Amino acid sequence: MLTDCEEIWIAVAMISDAGFNFIQKNVNPSAKQNYLVGIELPTSPTVLRQLMNLDGNGLVESRIYHKPGKFFHPKIYIVKTGGKLHVFVGSGNCTDGGLDKNIEIGAKIDERNFCEKSLEWYNATNKNARIITEDFLLSYEVLFKNRKERIKNDQQELQILFSEEITPINLEKIDFTNQFFKKEHFQAFEGRKPFDRSPQSNEERQKVRNQLYRLHDKVLPKIKAKKWKLAEHYTSNDIVSSAIHGEYTANDLQAIWLHYGRDKKEIKAYGPKETPLGYMRLQVIIHKDNVGIWNRIGKDKGSQIDRDNLKQKLRTDKVYRETFFNVISNLPYGYFIELNNQPKFVEEFENEQALTEFLLSADFNQYFIIGIDLAPDDPRLSTQNIADTVITNFELLLPTYELIKHKLVL
Repeated sequence: MLTDCEEIWIAVAMISDAGFNFIQKNVNPSAKQNYLVGIELPTSPTVLRQLMNLDGNGLVESRIYHKPGKFFHPKIYIVKTGGKLHVFVGSGNCTDGGLDKNIEIGAKIDERNFCEKSLEWYNATNKNARIITEDFLLSYEVLFKNRKERIKNDQQELQILFSEEITPINLEKIDFTNQFFKKEHFQAFEGRKPFDRSPQSNEERQKVRNQLYRLHDKVLPKIKAKKWKLAEHYTSNDIVSSAIHGEYTANDLQAIWLHYGRDKKEIKAYGPKETPLGYMRLQVIIHKDNVGIWNRIGKDKGSQIDRDNLKQKLRTDKVYRETFFNVISNLPYGYFIELNNQPKFVEEFENEQALTEFLLSADFNQYFIIGIDLAPDDPRLSTQNIADTVITNFELLLPTYELIKHKLVL
């Protein structure tokens, strides 16, 4: 409906960069656009600046609504197409969450009287709204930064509040009949077992390791068929990580993984003592309650060459920043970036600047991961599907791998 509309009126409590970009990508470019926006919620100052710059061009009219003691909270979208009005009203703001990701409710109403009354309400309310000025924006941008920090703190407090109420996955209630990884594979990481060096715990973890080698036999031919420049570890015993505590393992073996990355020639070009441990790789990793498919850029104090390459390009290359943001934005729902022990879903990054700032904050002493975690009973992890699932997600992650990877000139 947006693509062939003649005019739209949007009155919402909040607009984000992602929400505004969605409208611009889908609306008829010759349509008149009218915006009435609240600022009690953290409406993006970037969007407000765009609206201010576009206002008066004949196609865009925008206002902000703010009155002390009055919370501007509507979510109404009026669309005129073919000379007729249509109203979309509900709970969703003009944000990525409101339009797609959140649990919202909305209705499309075509009844003539309701549509005309809605437009009358918009016009009456708009008369009492304010134009967006440069002076206002300069003050608002400072306020916005502080409010975002407060919201972040509020979300962290809520996470702590509800953390004890999150129900852990009950492996006993899962039907593992068709799943590639069975109950025993997840149970190998329960309780104190990650610390346990007994023959029994070693045997349980070894079963997980053997299963990952079976997965390798399924996945490697598909990687070669794709002709990706991804190699398994050049030592066959290290294609899958260790199931037994040793010099190069953590004290707590909370996971075992299968990984692919640079080949031996690439790694040894950095130095004869270099090993895959110090470099980025794509991996499948199993924990006690999920299976991750990740681009593990670096473990704690690891992959300095690749990490430094990313930071240097983010600081100096605008095209690189834009490309990286586009790659991350195109990752499906459920994908996350974890830095400094803080995971963020990719849809949380509303613009290139937000993503860049987050990536540049990476602490070399902490893990750096881009990936997705799947539940033990996810059908994508069935015996039939798992190899294709790994390849599909590797294909999504490969652009991040190639962008971050340091290219040594030989």
